[in-house]
Amino acid sequence: MNRTRASMILIALIALGCAFYEGFLLGSKQNKAAEVIVQEAIASRWIKGDKPPLPKIVIDGEAIPVKLSAYSWCGSSAGDSATCTSADASIPEVEPVFVKSGALIEQVPPQGIKEFTLTNTNKDYNGDSYYVPTAKGVYLYHIHCEWFLDQGQAEYYFAVEVI
Repeated sequence: MNRTRASMILIALIALGCAFYEGFLLGSKQNKAAEVIVQEAIASRWIKGDKPPLPKIVIDGEAIPVKLSAYSWCGSSAGDSATCTSADASIPEVEPVFVKSGALIEQVPPQGIKEFTLTNTNKDYNGDSYYVPTAKGVYLYHIHCEWFLDQGQAEYYFAVEVI
């Protein structure tokens, strides 16, 4: 009698364990499906493109060339699935553009960013990075951008020469 009762309890525990395990597997599949849906929804709001878009810099009505340096970026071309890439790069060679001293540096950030920082990288410069310095010389500028929804971040450079 004891053996029969022990066997019945063991069978009941195995059945209960199997039911819980099956429920766990079903729940895991549903969670993964929900994660995929969330990731697809986020990716649908990303800026399209294989690389981060360039910001626009204008000084006294003249567009200043900006070069992309290091970046991490999740994006896609039209119709393609999203892919994430990363590129480590040193400061690119940039040809300085001649500008007047004290001019305002107008910036048009790329679409969809949450952070835009413009910095004059010259060690001796203590002024406002959003204005061209008044002292003659060549000045290298750094731009840092970050996008919403963890799409990526990028570093850019441009140079000006005060005449």
